Amino acid sequence: MKNDQESSRNNLIFNNINSQDNFSSKYNLEKKRINSKYIENGISIPKNTEEFNKNDNFTLHDLIKKEFHEDTDQNSLSGKFTTFNKINSEQIDKNQKFQGFGWVKGVLLRCILCIIGATLYMRMSWIAGQAGIFLGMVVIMLSLIVVIITAVSMSAIATNGEIKNGGCYYLISRSLGPEFGGSIGLILYIANMVNGAMNCVGLAESLVFLLSKSNFKLLDGGINDVRIYGLSTCIILQGIIFIGTEFENKTQIILLITIIMSILSHTIGTLLPITQEQKNHGIIGFNLKIIMNNFWPDFRDGNSFITVFGIYFPAMTGIMAGANMSGDLKDPSKSIPIGTMTAIIITTIIYSGTMLLSACSTVRDSNGINPPMFSNNSFDFIPPHCRETNSCKFGLANDYQIPLSQAAFGPLIIAGIIASTLSSASGCLIGAPRIFQALCQDKLFPGLSIFGKGKGLTNEPYNAYFLTFFLTCGTILIGDLNAISEIITNFFLAAFAITNFACFESSASNSPGFRPGFKYYNKWLSLFGSVLCISLMFILSWITSLITLFIFAILFLYLKHTTRNVNWGTSSEANRYRKALMELLKLSRNEEHVKNYRPQFLVLTGNPIARQSLVDFTYSISGGVNLMICGHVVPYKSSVSATVCMKKLSSKINDFLKERKWRVFYCGISNISLRNGVQNLLQSTGLGKMQPNILLIGYKYNWLKETLNENYRNNVKEYQGIILDAFESNMNLCIFKNSNERLDHSILMEELYEKFLNEIPEIFMTDKSNPLLEDYLKGYASDFSKQHFTISSSQRLIKQRSISSIISLGNGSRNNSSNDFVSDTKVSINNKFRYKINEGNIHVWWLDNDGGLILLIPYLLKTNTYSYLHGASLRIFVIVDSYTIDLKKTKENLENLLKKFRIKYTEVTIIVEESKKLCPETEMEYYFYIELLNPKINSQKHLINSSLLEKYYHKTCKYFWLREVVLKHSIDSNLLIISLPLADKSVILSPLYMIWLDLLSKDMPPTLFVKGNNTSVITYTS
Repeated sequence: MKNDQESSRNNLIFNNINSQDNFSSKYNLEKKRINSKYIENGISIPKNTEEFNKNDNFTLHDLIKKEFHEDTDQNSLSGKFTTFNKINSEQIDKNQKFQGFGWVKGVLLRCILCIIGATLYMRMSWIAGQAGIFLGMVVIMLSLIVVIITAVSMSAIATNGEIKNGGCYYLISRSLGPEFGGSIGLILYIANMVNGAMNCVGLAESLVFLLSKSNFKLLDGGINDVRIYGLSTCIILQGIIFIGTEFENKTQIILLITIIMSILSHTIGTLLPITQEQKNHGIIGFNLKIIMNNFWPDFRDGNSFITVFGIYFPAMTGIMAGANMSGDLKDPSKSIPIGTMTAIIITTIIYSGTMLLSACSTVRDSNGINPPMFSNNSFDFIPPHCRETNSCKFGLANDYQIPLSQAAFGPLIIAGIIASTLSSASGCLIGAPRIFQALCQDKLFPGLSIFGKGKGLTNEPYNAYFLTFFLTCGTILIGDLNAISEIITNFFLAAFAITNFACFESSASNSPGFRPGFKYYNKWLSLFGSVLCISLMFILSWITSLITLFIFAILFLYLKHTTRNVNWGTSSEANRYRKALMELLKLSRNEEHVKNYRPQFLVLTGNPIARQSLVDFTYSISGGVNLMICGHVVPYKSSVSATVCMKKLSSKINDFLKERKWRVFYCGISNISLRNGVQNLLQSTGLGKMQPNILLIGYKYNWLKETLNENYRNNVKEYQGIILDAFESNMNLCIFKNSNERLDHSILMEELYEKFLNEIPEIFMTDKSNPLLEDYLKGYASDFSKQHFTISSSQRLIKQRSISSIISLGNGSRNNSSNDFVSDTKVSINNKFRYKINEGNIHVWWLDNDGGLILLIPYLLKTNTYSYLHGASLRIFVIVDSYTIDLKKTKENLENLLKKFRIKYTEVTIIVEESKKLCPETEMEYYFYIELLNPKINSQKHLINSSLLEKYYHKTCKYFWLREVVLKHSIDSNLLIISLPLADKSVILSPLYMIWLDLLSKDMPPTLFVKGNNTSVITYTS
């Protein structure tokens, strides 16, 4: 029975071991230490890693039926899915009422209605009169090229997976990231909102013009009447939209029928017999002479091809109307490409046909009194007298109402104008709030989340409706929107340009994740479309283009510095990987040169969370612009299960490094031997030329205590072995000692762990010691860097037994500076090397020529912006023997050398080596070490070979003297950099070497021992 309970308990634990929510399980830890050594029935990680994924298994049938929902933001097969709860039959009936619009209702009709506007009835004949048939068709075809390329790019993005509400904003943001998406999304919202207002004002102006012929006016027959009609139109449209998209879609069908009837009325009217009134107005029917006369351009009143294009192109900006309804479509990936392309082709034919019908049957100028006369001599129409004075009111170039005059039934044209403006305004007023809703749901801009809420089955953005309504009404009150129209056109062109660029970027990244269902796209065509759109922006108006780019840049920079933790799998990220890979391959082929030397650090931090001060110090040197890798050897045997846990630990620590804003990498491995683990790190870390060339390790404070204890003596030998390995592998080596303060501050974090003691994942090994678990737990607390608290002695004593096993990285202390208890202090001790010291000073004791590394490091410390010693003064000390004759000349030579190296210093000091009697305190300290390590009572327990002591006695005395000199000159410095003592292998592996290091750094400021590999790292040649 007991075994069954244990088995079921183990199964329950393993069901949660690989879950994304690693800390959701509960475990009673009262009166027990969090080490498997103190936990009854320790649990083993299964050797078969398939057991780790039991909770994530789902069948292909589940995928097809979609009987699950996502727990993550990404649509990946590795995500965690759970089945939906059962819903009652009433909810099913409601869902069946609205299944989403198809491509005809949802995209085709909406795009057609948004593209066809007042331009069709009031400007196409004028375009023919100004640009002629040839350039008029060029204007239409150029616009067609722009929108077709954009539609192709949009289709490619739209078919690369399921898309949600937000239309063009959603496509761009998920392709290029929140910076591009948020910037263009807000611009698109403003553009659609103002475009809706412009359509309302356009309808109001038409009504005022038509009613003025009947001498009817509300107030002044001018701008105030326009405002009243415009506001009334907006209120009516908003009321229809509030009822719901289904009802609004039905009204759109009525408007479409009206537009079709008006187009038919115009087309049929051109085929009917011409009346005398029409002849007097310049309409004489289809005639080859008229076609020849109107074929070439005749620009007037300062107009040009560019201005004519600027009049026509805004009509084509409605191609995004279908995409804006992406959240209401049954199958957006299918509907958007088919519906948009079809709408573009149909509307282009309608616009071209309307222009050709007018251009082939109407002359450019007519006085309205007599029909046009043809000259047999010039084969041209004789211009009326009003042409000379530019006072003609009829003809293609003068009359905006040619379709009305040509129509079989004139009122249908008026109805068409009203229907087209209403449909365009409606499309903008329903599309803009949906863009804004999607933008607010992503929470890119603070304080706008309330507008991201929706209601009903179709998630209607009522809050965004209200905001858009009030903004539209405010815009309508301006009355005259000619000044804004150019900016709106530029806004849409900017959106087109970004859409094309998004397709190019996604395709150019060569990411396996970009697999659009729409195959008829080309990345270079998309890039051409993007460049074409930007060019047209500046051709139409360079001033408004600069305004558009300025607004975009402000929004982009704001989002660049404010968006956090947004992971949408954008093409920018994919392209960043591709570029990094290509550059890394190029870098690997380059030959090294001393001028391009960069210090690349492998820092043995252990768990960086426990050694923030060591990471901060090294980061002050690297400055985030040089490679820095935090190496971590977890003393546990390598296995598949250990690899799984190391990956989890790596994920947690990387989150912590990101929170601390360190531009560093983390590399953790498991190995029983610290030395072997470091050897593996030295061999395997890095890629190509991006490999560490400097090994930086922390000083081992408790070396003496562990040397005297047989159980821990091997830890010191491994530490010394790492130093020897660095020398023998020709690696630059640095050893950092933080004064008398230890680098491992994990004990200080124990208060933070108390809050999740009952939420620890049950990852326990079969071994008694459990360093892998302990490091995993420590990796969890990635947010502790934000905490600032003081731990009292009483609190620590109470919790020491229950937490000390977590915060130590191993019972053997191979990854710890010490197992000793840390005295009372604040967690802010971790920030000792994080914040800048005002008027700091660095003292360099240059004892050996190491290739210049000992000079380069202080230079980086005082020049790097991120350094805590940024702007510090630099003093350099050099020791010469007593045989040096001219000290002044030696100093001058050294100063000239430093100037050639461009190393700015405050002072250079030459010290002559002397052989005088040592201070009693120094001698006592030395003999104290010797007595402990080589006790006189028992010579068999001597830890230092007597012959070694005798052989290196004079060198030891030299370091004793050096200690006294350094204490005299550099005790008040903020950082002491000193050449690392050189010795034979026998010395490095003996406690004598540790005595040297200890005496040179004890009671000193923070000390960095440096030993270069004699490879030049600085040069004075250009």
